[in-house]
Amino acid sequence: MVIGSPVVIEAALNGGRDRSENEAVPYTAGELAAEARRCADEGATVFHVHARADNGGWTVDPQRYAEVLRDLREAVPHGLVSITSIRPEGVSVEEILKLLATLAGDPATKPDLISVNLGHIVAWEPDARGLVRRTVHYPNAYEDITRLLAACTMHGIRPELGLMDLGFVANAVALRDDSVLPEPPWFLIELDSPSYDSGVQVAPSTVANYNALAVPMRQHFPAARWAAHGQGVASYGVIERALTDGEHVRVGFEDAIQLPDGRLARSNAELVKWVVEAAQAAGRTLATGEEARVIMDCHV
Repeated sequence: MVIGSPVVIEAALNGGRDRSENEAVPYTAGELAAEARRCADEGATVFHVHARADNGGWTVDPQRYAEVLRDLREAVPHGLVSITSIRPEGVSVEEILKLLATLAGDPATKPDLISVNLGHIVAWEPDARGLVRRTVHYPNAYEDITRLLAACTMHGIRPELGLMDLGFVANAVALRDDSVLPEPPWFLIELDSPSYDSGVQVAPSTVANYNALAVPMRQHFPAARWAAHGQGVASYGVIERALTDGEHVRVGFEDAIQLPDGRLARSNAELVKWVVEAAQAAGRTLATGEEARVIMDCHV
């Protein structure tokens, strides 16, 4: 454990989370900006957002993202703003590349970071009744990833490189050996399955799985830094392990809608407050916005 080292807290404000799970999930630009401000007041310095369509669903509409980014910049002027590159099957990576080019054309809408998962994600998701599973695919082929990373370099946007299993770590090594990864890289260890029976085909949220990814990461990327999170209530054990491991953390409604005791959180800020207390218990200090930029190598 690195006593006294600053920890970056990233607040993932909504992801693809639905209000049927928690009515406090923010959808609109104004709601996201207000949540970001509350999280910043508790100690978060990075804010990860998914713009939403009118019905709350996924969107890649540049106007929606521009509105969100402008409102977040006003609400948290010293914060770092991250968006997502995840897309459903049938949507070309070209749509994400167009989004980045449009947003990067205006300093007021250019994101600081974008999450880029280093591989495909597949889930066997149950239907609304929980009776039948369907296969859902979120694609990210080698060619998609290399084009996204090239666009990040072109536009000066820092990629958050998502690692969801040991195969993703192997992909990171291959991409580094192909001179594709930025140097130094910034990673997300994302144990994005709440349990082994969830049907999500990535590593479940356990401390053992965090260690299983952290060990080869330190072997192959000894100078790399990362933020870690899990999914559901199990995420909190992963966060505590990352804090004692000297690394950084992500928390928010994208990852968990409940507090560790199972109560529904009323705001992302409640989750950030828990992380702050856990960080202090682990002997960590909170990174300022300026420190976060240095740690993540994310320059203005």
